[in-house]
Amino acid sequence: MITHAIDLAADGVNGVSPTPANARTRNICDRRAVSAAYYALFHHLNGSVVDLIAPHVSVVANHRIRRWLEHIEMKKVCGRFLPAQLDQPLLALIGDSVSPDLRNVAQNFITLQEARHNADYNVGYSLTSEDARQFILLALVAMDSWDRIATSAEANIFILSLLMWKNWEKER
Repeated sequence: MITHAIDLAADGVNGVSPTPANARTRNICDRRAVSAAYYALFHHLNGSVVDLIAPHVSVVANHRIRRWLEHIEMKKVCGRFLPAQLDQPLLALIGDSVSPDLRNVAQNFITLQEARHNADYNVGYSLTSEDARQFILLALVAMDSWDRIATSAEANIFILSLLMWKNWEKER
């Protein structure tokens, strides 16, 4: 999916004259690239959920578990892992702070989700090809950061939070 985003961001740049029609096409490609970058990160994290909680399930069960994650809830949970909002019950579960890698994942997920919403739904959203490339880079950085911590205890807490945040809040 991230390769698709990169292809979209590069599509039509070389040798295309700057006509209004080409500019509209370029804008559409940039918007689709931002959307693809977000979904690449979303599905990267989504796969880790299945790997952690159900590594040996059938393909049908795997797909069903992947549907448990909700975009808005994931954004809320990511916000809870940022320093300004890090409080109980997370402090009791992971300690005084999260790693820079997990902060990257959480912040970039939030940024990319907001960018995707703008790219997909806000017709007045101004987006350049360079902006699209920067959003793709954020997705790549977040996925690399995740891969470095995917087997850590804090990553397990993060994944479980994505699935069960409402239940963990009850423990307050």
